[in-house]
Amino acid sequence: MATSLKRQVRAGASHAARLVNTAMRPLNIQIVPGRTTDPAVQSFLRARKTIARARAAGLSVGDYVDQTFSQPGTTARSVDAMIRISGLSFARRICEIGPGTGRYAEKVIAALKPEAYEIYETADDWLPYLRTLPNAVIQPCDGHTLSATASGSVDLVHANKVFVYIPFNAVMGYVDEMVRVARPGGIIAFDVVTERCLTDEVVQAWIAQETIYRPVPREWLIGYLGRRGMAFTGSHLAYLTDSQTELLVFRKTRDGASLPGNGRCP
Repeated sequence: MATSLKRQVRAGASHAARLVNTAMRPLNIQIVPGRTTDPAVQSFLRARKTIARARAAGLSVGDYVDQTFSQPGTTARSVDAMIRISGLSFARRICEIGPGTGRYAEKVIAALKPEAYEIYETADDWLPYLRTLPNAVIQPCDGHTLSATASGSVDLVHANKVFVYIPFNAVMGYVDEMVRVARPGGIIAFDVVTERCLTDEVVQAWIAQETIYRPVPREWLIGYLGRRGMAFTGSHLAYLTDSQTELLVFRKTRDGASLPGNGRCP
């Protein structure tokens, strides 16, 4: 009886969340079921407070976020790995999905010195800060497409610590968009929780926590992108609270502009 009641309550809550998400989608807000011990998402990082505390600590915002909510140096290690695996030494145009505090953007811009750095971010209070980044271009963000970016126009499109938190359909919608906007020879890079990141202990802990992290099958994903003209070039295991994520890097070997996608910009 108790188990049946719990199932009914969860089903009701799930239905209610779907209704709320449908109503709130125009505002780029989504309710995600589950729990996490990740300090970076337990409470939303407010821009003014975070920036002020970084300045008081004598740190860049990115280094402050790493030191306080992650592991010191984890962002630099991921960016260094992404650039090394990609083989890029310069990128004229870069696009980032969900830069948030800008901790990855800061280091990518410093390393590759783009002429334009496109940003899709739903957290409005971080936009004034993100606008101060060199050559930043704030694009209108609907939370599921890269609609303002032209097909085949970007040298590097990436997302870090974004896809681990959002539903599978949203992840794959963004992946299709990344394929669309990357130029032939361009790079797409993103991190997800794959089977390489899982152990029995991690899975048991996540079951107990009702985790919000959402694993994606690695070999299927590599094959999916391979069928869309994306060659897998390598990966890097990155820090995630209680586990790891796998940063996957792909190079576009043929024009995928005719492939299905969500974008609206030709």
